[in-house]
Formats: sequence, structure tokens, C-alpha cells
Amino acid sequence: MTKYNLYPTKHILNIHKHIDGGWFWNKYSASPYMGCEWGCEYCYCRDEKYNPHNHQSKDFEIEKFKDPFSQYIKVKKEAPQLFRKSLEKKPIDLIYLSGYQPIERKYSYIKEMLEVCLELGFPIFINEKSPQLLENLNILRKINQKTHLNIGWSVIFPEDNDKKKFFEPKSPSIDRRFDAMQKLANNNIMTGTVLMPALPFITDDEPTIHDIIQKTKQSGGKYILEGGLTLWGYTKAHFYKALKKYRPELTKDYEKLYTKKGALEKHMIDLHQMVQKYCKKYDLLNLIPRPINFFPDKLRINKKIAGCFHLKAREIHLSGSSKYREWAFRKAAWSLEELNISVAERYAQEGLKGLMKIKNIGEKMGNEIINELKGIDV
Repeated sequence: MTKYNLYPTKHILNIHKHIDGGWFWNKYSASPYMGCEWGCEYCYCRDEKYNPHNHQSKDFEIEKFKDPFSQYIKVKKEAPQLFRKSLEKKPIDLIYLSGYQPIERKYSYIKEMLEVCLELGFPIFINEKSPQLLENLNILRKINQKTHLNIGWSVIFPEDNDKKKFFEPKSPSIDRRFDAMQKLANNNIMTGTVLMPALPFITDDEPTIHDIIQKTKQSGGKYILEGGLTLWGYTKAHFYKALKKYRPELTKDYEKLYTKKGALEKHMIDLHQMVQKYCKKYDLLNLIPRPINFFPDKLRINKKIAGCFHLKAREIHLSGSSKYREWAFRKAAWSLEELNISVAERYAQEGLKGLMKIKNIGEKMGNEIINELKGIDV
């Protein structure tokens, strides 16, 4: 049993203080639906922060559902119109869209939001499990031609095995996701695998990682982007209930991993090295390249160098290296994102001293910028 509840809202567009640098590259995000019919046991969107209506709602009908997150879906009334209004005066930047699930066939809100992005010229990243997305392939092609489109497929199991059936019982099959990836690749649309979250002691073993990466290559994917399992609030409570049903002995391993100092960091370093190993073997990227073609010409050099710094910060983070260097690159990247003049022009006019006038740019970061400029045809 699933209930759809249409409700009025004034908010649909999330505007992030900083872009999701080194990961998905989005500045904005939006979804017309709250809750998800796929009901994956590990989903971070179960938390109160993202799904408050299932924790704080005065709607007593919620009590009728075994899993309100997947059975009680709230729909933002007139979402496409609200989305258009929210975007009309915003600077062009990447939007993270999500929401393909059975309810989309009833409302077609994601389709209409894609049409808004196409008309207004906004590039898109979509993280998806459902081949239902291919029903909008014509619109997706047009967005890809006009600005930029990247579709990442959420895959943490190499096949429809018992683990998939337990943790993603309602989601589309893995084979259908890889088939959809191939169709996108055949249409010259950037696509790959978002291997998030790799579940500790469940889906982050070497055979699983190898098979997912191999299938990504075989299906025309260009990248693998891995990430760990985030546990907090209600997400943690729900996942632990599922874990106790799946393999209760793992609960102690999880408690140790998430409470012992340095344990999770070491675990993630090992995962990252494993992913890098097989990405190298199959000639895949272990990152999503930053798109910059939709920015004004004078700012593209800033965005390109900022992107390089974001990726350096991400790699330092995932390899467990110096936190100081990680944040030095990250803060410098944020400053370059906000710079309204070309950093190349600033350097040409004032040299290193001019670069050091930029917030968060000292001598070392200034020289890093100079090194990047030498490798770019400006």
C-alpha cells in the first residue's frame, strides 16, 4: 500500500553555499517528491533532516504504514511551476535532480522540470536507479546538446543477489540499470556508476568492487565514484534494525568501525585504493570531470582551476593525507569560485602578488595557481 499526498509548498530549489566540489559539482538541487518508493534500507534521506514529514508530521495516517518513507510519498504541488520561478533569475550552474520512481508516471513532474532546465539553459546531474528515466530520452538528448548532462547510476551490488534483495527489495534490477547506462552511452551522454554507499563488510569486498567496475566498463560508463555509508539520526536507527535482521553479528563490527578513532578513515582509504586499482585496470575515471562549458567565457579559467583544487582536496581526503593541505586547496577553490574577474588576467597584470590578494590564497596556493595556468591554453 502506497499513499501519495499532494501538499502546497513555497520551496523546491536548494541553493548550496558551495558547489559539491570534487564529487557531483552541483550548486543547486531539487526534487518534487519527499520519500522514495524504492525504500532502500541504507538511504540517508530517511533522516529527519531530509524527510521530516515522517518524523514530525501531525498526519496520523502515517501510523498505518510499516515503512512511511517508502509508502507515504509527499508531492510538492505545482512543483515544475515553482521550480521555474525559483530558477528564472538564478545564475546558470549545475542542478542535481532526483525523483524517478513509480509516482513519476502519475505526475510527470521530473519530466516537466527537465523541460524547464532545457528552456532556461541549466546543466544537470542525475543520480538514478530507475531505467524509467529513458522514457525522457529525447529531452535528455536535447539538454546534453545544449548545456551538459551527466547521469550516474546508483549501483552497489554487481547483480540481483540476496544482498540486493534484502537492502534494495523494491528497486529496479541491476541488469536493467546497466542496460540503461549502455543506452545513454550510445547517445553520447556522460554516464557512469555512483558506488554509494559501499556497505562495510557487505558490499565493499574486492570481488564485488571488481565486478561492478568491470560491468560499468562493459556498459559504456566513463567513471566510478565511490563513497561510504553515512550513519546518523534516524538513518542509523533504521539501518541498524535492518542489519540485525540481515546479520546481527555485524552490529558489533559496525559499532567498532564507527566509534573507534581512525577505524572508518582507514577502512575508506582501503576502499579508495581498491577502486583506483580496478579503475586503472579498466581505464575508467575514479572521479567525475567538472563541466565548465556553460559558464561565461571570462570565468571558465577560474572554474577550471577551482575544479582542479577541489579534486586535489578530495584525493587528499580519500587517501588520508594532510587535513591542512586538504582544506588549503578547498578554501582556495571556494575563493576562485567566487572571483568575478579572470584569475589569468589578475596574474598577467599583477603577478603572484596579485594572486595573493585573493581571499585564502597565500604564496603556496598562488604558486599552485601559476602552475595550473602554465598547463592551460588561455
